[in-house]
Amino acid sequence: MALAVAQALQAGEHLAVEAGTGVGKTFAYLVPVLLSGQRALLSTATQALQDQLFTRDIPAVSRALGLPVRAALLKGRSSYLCLHRLELARTVGSSAQRDPAVAAGLEQVQRWARLTRSGDVGELDGLDERSPLRPLITSTRHNCVGATCPQAAACHVNLARRQAREADWVVINHHLFFADQVIREAEAVDWLPETGVVVLDEAHRLNDTGVQLLSRSIASDHLHDLAREIGVQGNARARGLRPWAHLALSLEQACRALGSVPRDTATQSRSAWTDATPGGLAPDAWLRAVTGLDQALAAALEAVSATAPSAAELARLLERIKALQGTWSHLAPGGPSPADAASVRWMEWGVDRAWRMVRAPLDSAARFSRLVPDAGRGDRSWIFASATLGHDDALSWFTRGLGLADHSTVRTLRVASPFDHGQQASVYVPHDLPEPSEAAHTPELARRVAQWATRLGGRTLVLTTTLRAVSRMAEALNEQVLLGRCAPVRVLAQGRLSRAALLARFRAAASTPQGAILVASASFWEGVDLAGDALQLLVIDKLPFSSPDDPLTAARAARLEAQGLNPFGEAYLPEAAMALKQGAGRLIRTEADRGVLVIGDRRLVTRSYGLPLLASLPPMRRLVDEADMSAALDALALTRSSTRDRLLS
Repeated sequence: MALAVAQALQAGEHLAVEAGTGVGKTFAYLVPVLLSGQRALLSTATQALQDQLFTRDIPAVSRALGLPVRAALLKGRSSYLCLHRLELARTVGSSAQRDPAVAAGLEQVQRWARLTRSGDVGELDGLDERSPLRPLITSTRHNCVGATCPQAAACHVNLARRQAREADWVVINHHLFFADQVIREAEAVDWLPETGVVVLDEAHRLNDTGVQLLSRSIASDHLHDLAREIGVQGNARARGLRPWAHLALSLEQACRALGSVPRDTATQSRSAWTDATPGGLAPDAWLRAVTGLDQALAAALEAVSATAPSAAELARLLERIKALQGTWSHLAPGGPSPADAASVRWMEWGVDRAWRMVRAPLDSAARFSRLVPDAGRGDRSWIFASATLGHDDALSWFTRGLGLADHSTVRTLRVASPFDHGQQASVYVPHDLPEPSEAAHTPELARRVAQWATRLGGRTLVLTTTLRAVSRMAEALNEQVLLGRCAPVRVLAQGRLSRAALLARFRAAASTPQGAILVASASFWEGVDLAGDALQLLVIDKLPFSSPDDPLTAARAARLEAQGLNPFGEAYLPEAAMALKQGAGRLIRTEADRGVLVIGDRRLVTRSYGLPLLASLPPMRRLVDEADMSAALDALALTRSSTRDRLLS
């Protein structure tokens, strides 16, 4: 892989590489990029992977080769402390100060603010994206006051961007990459420097990330935050000139009313929206709610327009309201948006009357294909790397979604894992489990997982296809423990602690007699590295097929049908294969790892599509029945390094 990357850089070509677990793909692109001497933009999927690349991998390569490199870490604006907004939030009489818990949190942030050099709010324990503190202490493109800010000289965002412009390498994430492209096009402003090399690691996430960033959306969170800003800035900059508290309250109430529109019991978390009213909603109630929110936004716009000349903060607030109202007018009032075969519109429903309106492109192809020039005609080499990019040598699953399939200058390479999966791992598909659609499936699978985990002393990760299934599985496992049907193993579930805290507790539990079972979904299917004896049993509850009722999935399927193609074979099956391969990749991380993969979905052995899905996995030894499974678990317990150490002593 390193040789292929080096050749692409030397020739000014583009390369997409699928590299199996254990290849060392990070070093395989960092080494040739460093040896090339070129400036580079290095993008990966998440902020956690950014931190790992910046703090661990790049320094290791630089030391090994004896070649220094100036690297900078750059995240999105909302990842940095805004000193000005922290000061506003701590102002006596502000709404934040009236909440004792929020006020105490702000004092903790203030103490940290005196010590931090980067201003990265990720340094603050317990401050995740859902924290009520976060919007109070970070800025957005719309509420930043720019050069007029009294804290402009000390601004952490400006400092991070300045360091990025001066660095040899800039480490970013895919969200920031696409956001930069959107801002460049809309405002002719660029955050990221021009470089000779662009490396996009975890490239399988690019299409979905691009769809998110290229969408137009408005959410209840945006409007609640706007209402808060109207109250804060109005009272601070134009007290008494308008009824700011009433305007903010009206906007809050109208926003909640829209989230309270009655829905059919069959309505999913996403409602398809092809007519004047989203699916599953009563038209009259929807129209009243939309009209109410339209009026509340118009009143806010009038009030801030009249007072905006008095302060820069109000002028910025006015621009923000105009932008939100423009998106609102495009998505909601006036009936359906114009038909567009390249995009789809839907409503999302969350907890506590949260909602989001979205119009999204079906993929990122139209935008992304324009970014990657023909080899020799641009001044950049593009390197794409991931463990899952396709099921054929052309990596068509990946290249088609980004519009690169017809790019003859994008070379492809598949590098197999060096691990001996046939010796290191086994796969078991219980053929007598209930069908995944049956209510008895989760309880029965939980009963078996509890028994298997007992034999291993925990060391079990259960990956589910939905967050709702996490709760059901965790409850069923805890019931097995309470009823005494298994050892008192500890059950850890996603949603109760941060991802980092859950993984830390799971690793620590491996050295205790009790052990732990970790139940998770979503982000835990990838980017989780539990090497050694910490993880020996990986259970995937169901095949990760996309829901055909999801509006985006359904629209993609309709486009394929219009092209005369079979949506199941061209979209659903390849997507499931890539997701299954990602999830299974959590099990074997080093040459010494041993483990069993269980897929609790008997469709793998009863349906015709089961064979290609199994073929997408590394070649593991097949376990036929429970007797085989028991023997495999006993062998794992006996050959575990910690067990061997005790026997030798």
